Amino acid sequence: MKLNDDLTVNSDDLETFQKIINVQFTDSRFLIQALTHGSLFNGDSEKLDIFKKRNNLEEKDYEKLEFLGDSVLGLIVAEYAYYDKKIDEYTKSTGKSIEGVSTDLKKVLVSNKSLKSIAKKIDLENYVLCEPHVNIDGKLPDIIEALIGSIYLNNHGFCQVRKFVYSFFDLEKALDKLSSLNPKGRLKEIFDKQGSDFEYRILCEHGMDHEKSFTVGLFVDDKQKSEGYGKRIRDAEKDAAEKYLITST
Repeated sequence: MKLNDDLTVNSDDLETFQKIINVQFTDSRFLIQALTHGSLFNGDSEKLDIFKKRNNLEEKDYEKLEFLGDSVLGLIVAEYAYYDKKIDEYTKSTGKSIEGVSTDLKKVLVSNKSLKSIAKKIDLENYVLCEPHVNIDGKLPDIIEALIGSIYLNNHGFCQVRKFVYSFFDLEKALDKLSSLNPKGRLKEIFDKQGSDFEYRILCEHGMDHEKSFTVGLFVDDKQKSEGYGKRIRDAEKDAAEKYLITST
């Protein structure tokens, strides 16, 4: 995103980004706020004050909008879970509550992997206002949530933000990914139903005591099915379980 000489945001860039996300802002200050990173102007408070005044901004960066966006996204996920029949069936089959499933769905949707995928779809990195050479890759998930907050504040547009979430978040596939939150628990459910015996065995330990890592094997009916790695035994077990679920589905 470019700034004009008077520190206003380039209107052509703003228009292009709005077309990418398919949301038209009636008040562009919310969008600008969501796209403003704290590194802008390298701590030059005088320049930052001018930038805020010229663009009618109230905050110095996206962080306040991020908090709002996280809450709005939670509401949309809860609404989706309320109406979706597959989620009803999932809650009944697992014995979980709708609140618990909604929380798990949100965890899948707001994982760094999920949000970075969305950031790539909308070319977000090229529209964030920040200082050159600042690595903002780790902040893109937060800025996605800030963007959701900005869409919500745009004429209190809950319908708009729901449309954005439904367009760019893979809600339908999120249910299939719930097992990734607890792969060991998912495996236990599967093997209990099958009546199979399974266990995790430490195959190898690496490194000194203060920096050990482990290789763990998943054995089903005394046959090794996968191998996992981690700095803790439980992390290695989780890795082995995840790999088994990926290869067996």
